[in-house]
Amino acid sequence: MHRAFASTEATDSEQPRRAHAAVPRTLRSQGAIDLSFRKPGAGFALGRTAQSGCLRLRLPRTEQPGERPCVTLINTAGGVAEGDRLDIRIAWDDEAVATATTQAAEKVYRALSEESRIAMRLKVGRGADAEWLPQETILFDGARLRRDTKVLLEDGASFLGLESWVLGRKAMGETMRSGMIDDRLRIWRGGRLVYADALVLGGEIDALMQRAAIGGGSGAMAVLVHAWAGAATLIEPVRTALEAARGRAAASTWNGLLAVRLLAEDGETLRHDIALALGALREGRALPRVWRC
Repeated sequence: MHRAFASTEATDSEQPRRAHAAVPRTLRSQGAIDLSFRKPGAGFALGRTAQSGCLRLRLPRTEQPGERPCVTLINTAGGVAEGDRLDIRIAWDDEAVATATTQAAEKVYRALSEESRIAMRLKVGRGADAEWLPQETILFDGARLRRDTKVLLEDGASFLGLESWVLGRKAMGETMRSGMIDDRLRIWRGGRLVYADALVLGGEIDALMQRAAIGGGSGAMAVLVHAWAGAATLIEPVRTALEAARGRAAASTWNGLLAVRLLAEDGETLRHDIALALGALREGRALPRVWRC
């Protein structure tokens, strides 16, 4: 486990629960996506495409010949509220080359007691080149989110994944003072667990983030993971790019994995530094268009 954060007793238990109990369960949002990418030359980029509830997908037109397919996921609910459930499953067939991203930052709103849950299952076939590059997750004060991401890689697969969090929008005068985050990422290669990462924060989150050993006063953070046999060859370009980072950044590589960790004062700074790291990891290829809107 590469990250372990302290937790304190939650403080929102004193909030009135009658309003929570009065909300009918049927009003909570549920959404599911189940899609697959075909290998090049196999016709249209998408194979299986199933969507339900509040989740939708779009396949923008490519900007130039040879550009990789990029699917954009959309949460039509406008964010994640208490008790919402999202289930996202994406598969890259053998030798498929494609990117998946999100239309906008995902917003997680205040909850009285019940957390929101997001389940991610990503499967990457032999020789496939997969990218999961969602925009940041913005957590408002009192948000409670439990997210579990599992990545299954076949031999010879390449996977580039991003997770980023903004704890309140500083430009709007917001701070995530308390709440709960339980975010777990695990990667298997050939059936063997090769990477496990957990972010667990609970209770007085803003106070925890002020501690030098946790956030050092940061209000935003991210981790980028590149699982690829040649990942070590990118470590120097990544470190060179991160010399221009506005926040704090570090990169390391081992056993066919390259991880980049970022801490920033706010979301704007974090996005700048993510773009630097992705520019090096993607060898100069432009970010998905929704990132540049």
